[in-house]
Amino acid sequence: MMKQKEKDMLVFQNSESPDGSQLLALEEALQQTQKKLESLRLELESTQQELAQAQALIAAGVLPDQSATAAAAAAASLPVGRFTRYRRVIALEQLGKRVLEKNATPGTSLEDVVAFYLAGVEKIYPDMRCSALQLQRERLYPVAAPSLPSDFSRALNGILLEQAKEAFLKDASSGEKVIIKHIVQESKNELLQELARSFDINACWSFPVVSTGQKVLGAFVVYLQEAKAPTSEEETSLESVRNLLQLIMESKLAEKELRESNERFYYATLATNDAIWDFDLHTGTIAWGLGFEKLFGFKVQEFGLEFDLWAHQVHPEDLDRVNASLEEVITHANKDFWREEYRFMKANGEYAYVVDQGSLIRDDVGKPVRIVGAMQDITAQKQAEEELRKLSVVARETVNGVLIMHPDLTVHWVNPSFTRMLGYTLEEIAGKTLGSFLSGAETDLGTLAYIDERLSKVQSLECDLLQYSKTHGKRWIKLQVQPLLDEHGQVERVFALLTDITQQKAEEQQLRLLESVITNAQDAIIISEVKPDDLHSLESIYFNNAFFAMTGYTQEEVLGKDPSFLNGPDTDPQVMEEIIRQMQAGLACEGELESYRKDGSRFWAQLLLIPMFNHKNQLTHWISMLRDITLRKSYAQERELLISELTQNNADLKQFTFITSHNLRAPLSNLTGIINLLDLDAVPEGRNKLLIQKFKESTVQLNTIIDDLLEILVIRNKPLTQKEQISLPEAFERVRLSVDGLLTEIGAQVTADFSQVPEVYYNGGYLYSILLNLLSNAIKYQSPDRVLHIEVTTEAVDGHQFLHFKDNGLGIDLKRYGERIFGLYQRFHQRKDSKGMGLYIAHSQAKAMGGNLTVASEVDQGTTFTLQF
Repeated sequence: MMKQKEKDMLVFQNSESPDGSQLLALEEALQQTQKKLESLRLELESTQQELAQAQALIAAGVLPDQSATAAAAAAASLPVGRFTRYRRVIALEQLGKRVLEKNATPGTSLEDVVAFYLAGVEKIYPDMRCSALQLQRERLYPVAAPSLPSDFSRALNGILLEQAKEAFLKDASSGEKVIIKHIVQESKNELLQELARSFDINACWSFPVVSTGQKVLGAFVVYLQEAKAPTSEEETSLESVRNLLQLIMESKLAEKELRESNERFYYATLATNDAIWDFDLHTGTIAWGLGFEKLFGFKVQEFGLEFDLWAHQVHPEDLDRVNASLEEVITHANKDFWREEYRFMKANGEYAYVVDQGSLIRDDVGKPVRIVGAMQDITAQKQAEEELRKLSVVARETVNGVLIMHPDLTVHWVNPSFTRMLGYTLEEIAGKTLGSFLSGAETDLGTLAYIDERLSKVQSLECDLLQYSKTHGKRWIKLQVQPLLDEHGQVERVFALLTDITQQKAEEQQLRLLESVITNAQDAIIISEVKPDDLHSLESIYFNNAFFAMTGYTQEEVLGKDPSFLNGPDTDPQVMEEIIRQMQAGLACEGELESYRKDGSRFWAQLLLIPMFNHKNQLTHWISMLRDITLRKSYAQERELLISELTQNNADLKQFTFITSHNLRAPLSNLTGIINLLDLDAVPEGRNKLLIQKFKESTVQLNTIIDDLLEILVIRNKPLTQKEQISLPEAFERVRLSVDGLLTEIGAQVTADFSQVPEVYYNGGYLYSILLNLLSNAIKYQSPDRVLHIEVTTEAVDGHQFLHFKDNGLGIDLKRYGERIFGLYQRFHQRKDSKGMGLYIAHSQAKAMGGNLTVASEVDQGTTFTLQF
């Protein structure tokens, strides 16, 4: 049984593809080739009959058999080979018949037929190795080479004709054969030389295969190990092989091209929504494409091919007009195109508006033979046109912008709403195109291209477009365009409706942003709907991914439930009562609740509830946001515990320090008083006097340490030490005068520049103490190798104030002592009067004032202290 696809293709066996003249030429070429093949088949049958008669005569003794003929030939001194040539001719004719039968078998390929033929030739001529090449777009491709190695064929696959010249073909248009009896000695072709060396061949005979239209199709090539030229008998036989190869290749290639063309046409009909048709004027029949069934519901095979069947479906009011226009195209020699619009009845009895158009095909003498065309269903377009015609009545009064354009898309008319929307009057824009005054920098070029494409095809369109008003304000416009056609299908006007959607676009953008925020938020978000009959009962309609990750529930388990399913036994009822009270009042509220996951584990959640109201101010939804604060709660509890412990420890340490200082102060005062009563001058020289002197020094040193510790305690316990406006030059001068004697004694040089920060708001005592500590240290740790130079400057940077104290003394090894520089009792130089308290006190005082004291230093280069106020 014939397949459906083959049936469908037979429907179109006389139809034209979009390139109809070429398809006709192919059909004619195929018919001519088939006629030649039939003639050759008949000739072969005649030869076979003659051969059978000869064999019968031999059997009857009328003609001698082979052995007798050979003896007679020897006796008459005739060459034995003459009969051998006869046998070859007979064998070639029989082979040719079998090849033609195989070629006519459906489904056989060019490669199969040629391979079968060449294998038979090689049996008749065992010393020959045959191959066939096909020429395609200036390249040669092997068709078949039965006895040649696969590497041989691969070497020739796709070679340029230029590489094959003087070896297989002269050029793409030459039918001249190429006979090379000794490749190495005669041929200059590098490719052929390489093949000869690699595959042990010495002779190459090439016979071009030329079509009836004198087009070179390829070449029939014979290779031999023996270096020689073909004999006249061999050349004649090979010419006959070449001729049969021409018929085979020509017929197969034509058949392939016709099949591919039909397939393209077949699939084109599947892809289009048009009903393609082919009207044979000689038979009066119409062949329909598959689109006919899709558009109108008729089965192609059942509808029939008669012209009258089509005419019967045309609306009676349109039939005379359509027939007249069709007859006019057929009878006028100068008309080759037909187009009409009419109503056509579908299989369900409804009429569809169609546009039908076709091209007239004439024969060689100009006589019309066929019309090939297509029908399109334009019912929807017609309905839209009618709707637009109705809308035009109210166009002037609508709040939307209405624009009517000429077929060339220049402005013909605008309504008042267009002027209010974009600022342009009809007088300002009449005769202009929209793009010349409405488009701007941010107008999307892709959308403009889409509009141009649709309008070029006379198709309606709808799109959103950013346009600019007369005052250069940006407006988002919903543009709806509909071409209006006249009775001849030509564009009469183009109607456009413009709706200002600027606010809608802004809201859409805001909604997209909100949607993105909600979807990607790390906090769990629930959107619940308020039930109309119970404003306190909620039905959850949305949960984001963070909720499922936080609680372990799935959407199916919680959708439609009240969010209170997260509560449990340890959820604080007082917090819940307060939240419910706020919700009843329609107010946003928040609280911290202990909630429960799906697996029963507890977590602390910070809950924020936001009410949503509609345009009537009615509460419709609640948005719940939950943040997991379990870790924060845990940290807060630990922090409160630590703060409590540290506060108690600090109070204990302070109490201990004050008690210790007080208890030490009393006996120390007694020791100091006893030392002061001793008259060292009255004590004789010796060990006792030395002990008393050392005792006195230790007592004084201990007293100093106690005073320093008490001062530190005072600093630590007075965070709000009183501040005042202080002149830095005056404060530094006061400190300098207090050590002026020491400075003069060592010849120190002191420079100061307070121009950038002349005054600071600071505690006077602290500032004096800090400056005195820094100045004293500079004197104490001066370098013995150079005169001490001290430079004091101020600096104001980005609202911050700094004092830089620089000296060129011994310096400090910060790599070694950097972490301990401001520590208590830290000493960096071996001096008896160094206590390790000064920098600690100065740093504590700077910190107490809300600033800082930092240091930069290099050994034997000096030190710079920076006081940040």
